[in-house]
Amino acid sequence: MRLTKLVCNQKRNEDGSSFIEVGIASVAMAVIVFLAMDAYVWMQAFMLNDIACRDACRAAAQATSTTSTAAAYKTAAQNAATAELQLHSVSRPYIGNPTFVAGGFVWQDFGASNGNPMPAQPQTPYVRVQTSMNVNLPVPLNAFGGLQAKPLVFQRSYSMPIVNLPPP
Repeated sequence: MRLTKLVCNQKRNEDGSSFIEVGIASVAMAVIVFLAMDAYVWMQAFMLNDIACRDACRAAAQATSTTSTAAAYKTAAQNAATAELQLHSVSRPYIGNPTFVAGGFVWQDFGASNGNPMPAQPQTPYVRVQTSMNVNLPVPLNAFGGLQAKPLVFQRSYSMPIVNLPPP
């Protein structure tokens, strides 16, 4: 009983201990807020590049041409994909515009655009689009190499069957 009486009767020393707690908590919260800002930009960039690549691939797969040749359809598909990527190009402070990767447009019709007949039924002509987007982080943090000054690069690829084939 005497031990509990001693503990209850002692006064706490309150000379600035809460200031230390607030200071440590403020630094920790600032780091969490900065990481959350970077994570938000990462997610937005990934989502925008994914949507742009999917829409460009869909536009290329559904493109038609007034000329009934596979080469004209291929050109129309590439123009449709380029136009779709330009629709997704807007001004953003940290996220760049989606662009084609080198060799990022593939029209696979198994030689039909070179004058060969269309492939047999088990093979499906397809179009593949690969896009890229540069991202500059608002708070350039890198866990393993100090501050990061170069942009991050997001790439995405989609393949879809060609919907509108030229008539044989």
